[in-house]
Amino acid sequence: MPQKNRTIPEKVAELYEANFRKFQNEVEVLAVLAENSEFSEDLKLKEQVEKTRLSYKKVEFIFDYYQTSYSGTYINGAPLPKVSEYYQAGKIIEPCGLQALDEAVFEDASRENLQYIKKLANDLKTRVDFISKIHLPIHLKPSQLIECIRSGMVRIFTLGVTGYDTPGSANALQESYVSLQSMETAFMYFENELSPKASSKFESLKAFFLKGKKQLTSSTDFNSFDRLVFLKEIVNPIYAGLLEFQNLNNIKLEPYKKHAQNYHAKNLFDTKFLNTSFYSELVYLPLDNPKSIKLGKLLFEDTQLSNDNKMSCLSCHNPSKGFTDGLPKSLSNKKGFFTARNSPTIINAGYATRYFWDMREFNLEKQVTHVIDDDLEFNTDFDAIINKLKSNPNYVKLFRETYGGIQNEDINQRSISNAIAAYVNSLISVNSPFDKYVRNELNDYPLNAKRGFNLFMGKGACGTCHFAPMFNGTIPPFYLESESEVLGITQGFDTINPKLDSDLGRFANGLRLDHHPYFKNSFKTVSVRNIELTAPYMHNGLFATLEEVLEFYNLGGGAGMGLEVQNQTLSEAPLDLSKQEIADIIAFMKTLTDTSGYSSGLN
Repeated sequence: MPQKNRTIPEKVAELYEANFRKFQNEVEVLAVLAENSEFSEDLKLKEQVEKTRLSYKKVEFIFDYYQTSYSGTYINGAPLPKVSEYYQAGKIIEPCGLQALDEAVFEDASRENLQYIKKLANDLKTRVDFISKIHLPIHLKPSQLIECIRSGMVRIFTLGVTGYDTPGSANALQESYVSLQSMETAFMYFENELSPKASSKFESLKAFFLKGKKQLTSSTDFNSFDRLVFLKEIVNPIYAGLLEFQNLNNIKLEPYKKHAQNYHAKNLFDTKFLNTSFYSELVYLPLDNPKSIKLGKLLFEDTQLSNDNKMSCLSCHNPSKGFTDGLPKSLSNKKGFFTARNSPTIINAGYATRYFWDMREFNLEKQVTHVIDDDLEFNTDFDAIINKLKSNPNYVKLFRETYGGIQNEDINQRSISNAIAAYVNSLISVNSPFDKYVRNELNDYPLNAKRGFNLFMGKGACGTCHFAPMFNGTIPPFYLESESEVLGITQGFDTINPKLDSDLGRFANGLRLDHHPYFKNSFKTVSVRNIELTAPYMHNGLFATLEEVLEFYNLGGGAGMGLEVQNQTLSEAPLDLSKQEIADIIAFMKTLTDTSGYSSGLN
């Protein structure tokens, strides 16, 4: 087809395929070089891994959009064992792909490490060769291309400049530059098909891309890069500008991918950047139903739901304490006994795919059952609760108005669970001082908090597990999966003679999918939003203060303190954070406090 008759997506697809073939060729070169290397510290190996990764960065924003599961499992996922729901179901998939290679070539030289690098390189070649046969050629649509770029901007900010993607080389800024440049190149194809209304926005986006590249090259030092400025001056303006350009240029919305991002959001910290409805598709009624939320709040506060009419959800989730109870482990219904774990906040609970510390539940509705059945908590069953509620005329009326006609009985297990889930799902906190500052709704923001944010997202590596914008473990850029981590949490904070906590966490949650040694002592990565309200911290309530939490991370977790921690996902290398830097990170986290949505319940 003549060049001038091809559409923008066809031109981009042609460039993409050419770049993908170059990436494929670099992988082949890497595999051959690794096979012929005699020692793992071979400088040529490091250089080729870097070259291969940079080649991948030219295609990643499109490849990951269309092949998210394959990319995250085999091509550029975290260098950790993985249980994939899509590939080799139920089996542990050992670390593989580009991140594993980036880490491996910087390990101490050994014959074992060289064999590991050879295996990683050969496996990567096999997988890239395979996916190229079914992935190419691709068929883009204009709005899908824009969505690829917008999600690519999220990826640069959350996984790129944070160092998540480069665990060995710390080559984050150069890789982010290549990613940004490749997206700019794709966007420039729209230049010859501009509507008059879109011309000005196109020019402004060109300027933002150029400014972004200058920022990424102005500082070659990972720790000194100003991520807050990059967010406010580059990432958010491009993310918003692309949507505006799409509308001005009359590009029809034809999304290919289903994910949690709200396509109409204009900012990574927009109040509706993520849709909680994505995580609650199979519920009884949509969780945004106002009647369900109102009824759910009544049930949440009602002691009738417990066996002895003494406990309610409020017993462990007090609004005045950030919907926690302020105890290391929660009080049970038995005098003198405590539950097994700390009570986590339920604020922003809806932004996740797994629930409870051990991630044993996949659904906000179903997690209600666990509390009702637990002999240390409500210690009852739905039949008993239904009988109590039916004897209350007000409840009968409210359930009829909310759930009437769905089943023969309005008050049933699903309707009770749905109402409570709807209330929990409504507890959203996204209007903190930090949120308002990065949305340009607030001009004054503390200097120490600015430093703290840059440390959180950079040197401190906090943002590589607590992902923006919710600062929890739900993985960007599409937010399809929630993570757990092995931190090596101890039984007491004794740095001289530490003892590993005996709670096996996710490994013992009763799910066959998670019953693998990799998940021993693994716990859900919870949000740090409202963290100043939710002490003590961790699943066992180990730390009384944020200073203690940061000290633990600074030491490298349990392994960093000398414990043998199987499969610790937290790096055992000390972070080398100074007291001032720790104080700055805490100052930032305190600006994530927002109780505006439920302030009436606070003391």
